[in-house]
Amino acid sequence: MKDGDTAGSPTVAGLAKDFLTHYVHSRELDSACKYEIAFTTHINPLVGNILAELLTREQVWKVMESARLKRERPKGERGGGIGGVEAARTAMGVLRHMYSWAIEEDKLKRKDNPASKISRNLPKKRQGDVVLSLDEARVVWKAAELTGYPFGTHVQLMLLTGCRLDERASARAAWIDTKEALMVIPADAYKTNHVHVVPLVPKAMEILKRIPKPHHGEYLLSSTRGRAPIQGISKYYRTRLREAIVAITGASFPKKFTSHDLRRTVATRLAEALGDEGEKLVKRVLGHSDGTVTAIYNRYGYVREMRRALEQWANDLTGSSVPLPAGIVTAQSVQAAA
Repeated sequence: MKDGDTAGSPTVAGLAKDFLTHYVHSRELDSACKYEIAFTTHINPLVGNILAELLTREQVWKVMESARLKRERPKGERGGGIGGVEAARTAMGVLRHMYSWAIEEDKLKRKDNPASKISRNLPKKRQGDVVLSLDEARVVWKAAELTGYPFGTHVQLMLLTGCRLDERASARAAWIDTKEALMVIPADAYKTNHVHVVPLVPKAMEILKRIPKPHHGEYLLSSTRGRAPIQGISKYYRTRLREAIVAITGASFPKKFTSHDLRRTVATRLAEALGDEGEKLVKRVLGHSDGTVTAIYNRYGYVREMRRALEQWANDLTGSSVPLPAGIVTAQSVQAAA
């Protein structure tokens, strides 16, 4: 590219600012924080001063390799370590997305995306496959109850609804229809850009009624009285929830699990109960989009059927005492064996 072709071209950092303002924040993306961190931590420090028109794949490679290196956070900054494979994957995704947007919006004259397909050189992303047994899910339910609001409430509502992490963590009071016992997630707050209706079983409604008052903001699950949604959920899983499980069972839990694993567990247990004919209903509960011709014309929401299936699951989850999951060896059992 000739020098004249780069006249007025923004730097990578300048383009990033434009991208954040006119795309990420304009669309009110829930992942805005992820984009900002990728730019400030991994992209701008290395290539922010380079003209966006002239950024090479070799320079993008260097960003990826730098982001992949795990390192300690500078003193005085809050949070854990920086970097790793997922950090590199995120940085490449953000950079690729920015260039695709800039090219489509004619922000740049170049038509090639320097970050295209570079992340394929990273290790293949592992697909989570953790599914809790019914006994294990019951232990998690009781441990969440022990930790209380707001994080324990979050876990219990996820187990009762199968919602995605962000949908439940960022739930607004306005989404709850108490008369019909529904949570109605608007299209602009939903991953697949359509309204999603979640039946709320009696146990879920009971939990929602126990949310502490006064509540001064719109968010149901909050440590700031509703002004902002809860933060630090992954840390809660690693610390307080695990400690509560030990308090209940006397030993560490045999499986590491995340919010998404709870969602997978709900889907699996519903599928077991419903059999072969239940696959479409499980998809409805999970809110997966269906692009078939039938789905386009069929606007019936299957709310009754979803509610019936979730109520049966809630009864299985909460209607029994909590036995000790197989594989856990407690201090008491060791003493008894001795």
